[in-house]
Amino acid sequence: MIYFIYGKDSFRSQRYFLQVKEFYQSKTPSFFYYDFSDKDSEIPNISVLENILKSNTLFANSRSVAIKNIFKNTDIHFRNDFLEILKNQEADKVKDLMIIIYEDDQVPVSSLQKWFKQKAKGMKEFPLLVRSELEKWIMKEEQKLGIRLSSEARQVIMFSFSSDTGSIYHSLKKLSLVKKGNFDRETVENNLFLPVTSTIFIFLDYLIQGNNKKAFLLLETLINQGLHPLYILKMIIFQIRNLLMIKTSSTKPASIHPYVFRKLLPLSKIISFEVLKLVYEDLLYYDRRIKGGSVEGRMGLEMFLVDFFNKKCNTVKAINK
Repeated sequence: MIYFIYGKDSFRSQRYFLQVKEFYQSKTPSFFYYDFSDKDSEIPNISVLENILKSNTLFANSRSVAIKNIFKNTDIHFRNDFLEILKNQEADKVKDLMIIIYEDDQVPVSSLQKWFKQKAKGMKEFPLLVRSELEKWIMKEEQKLGIRLSSEARQVIMFSFSSDTGSIYHSLKKLSLVKKGNFDRETVENNLFLPVTSTIFIFLDYLIQGNNKKAFLLLETLINQGLHPLYILKMIIFQIRNLLMIKTSSTKPASIHPYVFRKLLPLSKIISFEVLKLVYEDLLYYDRRIKGGSVEGRMGLEMFLVDFFNKKCNTVKAINK
């Protein structure tokens, strides 16, 4: 029998692979496992795999073979040779042999991939979860861990980590160690370090409210925590673009996440469209300069903040005249 497990959601696929691997490892007297992505081990000679698959050598009775990440860590010649061995040994028909093939990513189309898809009795793909599927998955994990997030708290985590189920699971696990029971948004934000995708709203609030001191301090904190200046800049650009869409639409733009809309709507009411346009142009300007190497990332962000506060002050003065 052959198991073929793969997909872009490496956390869920890895968890499933380990369950299958551990089950057959405990059930069969002979077990072989090799991870082709292990940089500390040499790739075995193709003859080693051939001997392992032969029913009349090395092993007796039931055998299990688990192979991880062979697709992205071997060349086409190695994979073609492996395919020929599988066909010659009729590995898919051997009753006392269990083969578990695992790839922690999408598998490109190839002869070996097609053969596994045709012959595998247990095939499971783990694509990245879309929003509705992700929310259902999170709720199931909450139940297993004995916690329950409010809808808003769950949206914060989903928005912060997108489809990264590994980071989401470890965040839920951390919350379960804090306490069992219910968590609201504020408790979640106080107990987890969320990526800049969540913190960026606090930064934008400081920015638009004119609290330049706190904006500079938060920017410094984000950089000191290891976030790359270009990543921070990218998130600012993204949310300023969302603010522009909100300002020019009479209803909630379909492309904006509901959680993001709720966060940005109050800010959209206290900054003019004219200032937002100027800010957006400045952001693109500093993005080009940082990427081009004419200004260092941290310095570019600080220069942007100075320009922003100057433009906002000048615009307010012009309006009041």
